[in-house]
Amino acid sequence: MSEHPHAGHGDDHGHGHHGSPFIQHHYDDAKHQFEAGKLGIWIFLAQEVLFFSALFVAYILYRHHHPEIYAYAHKYLDTKMGAINTGVLIVSSLTAAWAVRAAQLRQQKLLIACLATTIACAFGFLVIKYFEYTHKIHEQILFGKRFDPCVSSGGTPLLTKSNECPGTKSTVQWDFATSSPKEGSCFGDVAIDLDPKKPNVQADCKVFELTGSTTFQDGKEVFVEKGRREITARCPDPVFGRDLGLPPGTDPSKTSYPCWKTNHQPHVCKGGWYFTWYCEGDSCAAPFGGEGPFATQQACVDARRGKEGSGTVTECAPSHASGILVEYGDHDVREGVRITAECKAPAAPVAEGDPLEDKAQALALGQASLATEAPLTKAERKNALYAGPPPEHTNMFFTIYFAMTGLHGIHVLIGVFIFIWLLIRAIKGHFTPDYFGPIDFAALYWHIVDLIWIFLFPLLYLIH
Repeated sequence: MSEHPHAGHGDDHGHGHHGSPFIQHHYDDAKHQFEAGKLGIWIFLAQEVLFFSALFVAYILYRHHHPEIYAYAHKYLDTKMGAINTGVLIVSSLTAAWAVRAAQLRQQKLLIACLATTIACAFGFLVIKYFEYTHKIHEQILFGKRFDPCVSSGGTPLLTKSNECPGTKSTVQWDFATSSPKEGSCFGDVAIDLDPKKPNVQADCKVFELTGSTTFQDGKEVFVEKGRREITARCPDPVFGRDLGLPPGTDPSKTSYPCWKTNHQPHVCKGGWYFTWYCEGDSCAAPFGGEGPFATQQACVDARRGKEGSGTVTECAPSHASGILVEYGDHDVREGVRITAECKAPAAPVAEGDPLEDKAQALALGQASLATEAPLTKAERKNALYAGPPPEHTNMFFTIYFAMTGLHGIHVLIGVFIFIWLLIRAIKGHFTPDYFGPIDFAALYWHIVDLIWIFLFPLLYLIH
């Protein structure tokens, strides 16, 4: 609508507009202009609802087919920030509606105060959202192929493809050309798990931190080692809230940094087929047990035969894979540092003979015949879920999250510009009881923006 007065337009139709000079000449009166504008804004808001509906449909489909990713990924979101933003927008909706009433009653000071408060709340929402986004960018909790989180949703460090997370470094060297880890980056659990009956990987490894620089020779990247130190301390494993994987007598509350632990992240160290044997010498590809991973069982068998000249299918086993993760207990990003490890394979299994044969069992006085372990509590099961690696397709949760919240944020930003424009006009005294349509229409737009967030907050932040 034009901001310029049209004082003489009343004579064009034989009508005299008594009131605001902003009533356009092609309307019969102020009420006619207001009702036409109201119809237009409702049509616009209807298409806005359709616009967001496509994203809500994507949300519903993924939540139906992959509920596990919502249960896991919602823990990455800051519920306190989301709740504060919800409160901020509810207050802004109140002040926007109050501004309409103030314009109708010609209360200019109240109108200016309400518009200014609405703008301040909108800026507050955007500032909080900025802190949320920057944290996710810093921790690589992003969308699509950029989803490479430094920590689990429970806050425990993870292996990453970039291997540039602050405070940690791992054996992973990711080849982005082939989308796979380089040789020596990952270890088959079947090859290093010394006691598969126990939870987590019971590995016996020598872990070294290498310092040096990267150069290119014959078009290939070469790491030039300048120094190394062995890292002997083991990190506590928080998965079940117990000190699993630590040497006997270790106090989990007293961690000596830097320390290392095995870390399972299937998006980085992918599973495959392995054969376990301890190999030393020039004919071995790696100085530790467990060759692999191989994409198929047959590829594993063929590789085994190539090493020993013979082999059978039973010598190859499917396995998850883990990397060695070093935690430094700080928040520094380490450039020019690499981690390498040499892990011992488990001992060869001993034939148990006839499982039905009667065997003598010597028991000491007061000793239980079977060692039992208390079942996990509900809290421990949740800790195990959130401390573990992200489920497959978790990146799609954040694709939907950034699409919905980002689009909503753009609408908030547009609302800021609209209300600044209205504030300037309110200061000039443009709005009267006959002419308050722009305030009303902007308030309706703002209510829809707030209503969409009221749906987004529980669907994204509070989902379990």
